[in-house]
Amino acid sequence: MTNTWPKNHLTADDLDAFHSEALSSEMRLHLETCEDCRRLVVLDRQVLEMLGRAPSYAPSAEFADRIMARVQVGKPAPVPVLSFPRWTRRRIAAMVGVAAGMAASVAWSAVNRQLLESWLDGSTAALWNTGAVLWQNGLTYLAAQPWFEGIRSLVGSPVRLGAIGALTIALYATGLLTLRRLVTPSAGSVSNAGA
Repeated sequence: MTNTWPKNHLTADDLDAFHSEALSSEMRLHLETCEDCRRLVVLDRQVLEMLGRAPSYAPSAEFADRIMARVQVGKPAPVPVLSFPRWTRRRIAAMVGVAAGMAASVAWSAVNRQLLESWLDGSTAALWNTGAVLWQNGLTYLAAQPWFEGIRSLVGSPVRLGAIGALTIALYATGLLTLRRLVTPSAGSVSNAGA
């Protein structure tokens, strides 16, 4: 006779299922064939009986008041708005240097405003021209590829373009549903899951 139950013995979850009479047929078969697990069930029943006979203790009504009377709540400590590390000569020198550099930058910008604006205008125009040239070169490069005409003819019709869009949305939605299914935990507990 082959034993369909795994080679591992009953776990704590299996024992709980046994005591709540939610034992599966595989677990019953294992108990019939395994002496160690039958002994474990007998010992587990003895522990439950001993726990059932133990007296239950409930705290008195004034228990919480006595505990709270012993708790000492300190006053909140003030938190400084600017909590710097210790002031050292090096840190002070660095802060003075940064402040002096910022003041010099503001003063130079105020005195040389026209020169600064011409630099900014020139750099903006240069960036715009560079971007336009890169965009045109990229489009020219794509149009020169051998597969470009096939894609262009494929999406050239509005009906085909709509069908491709609908297929893309359907594939995206299927991927989202699959991902949701993968990350959602299962609803039921698995017996002997740690085995």
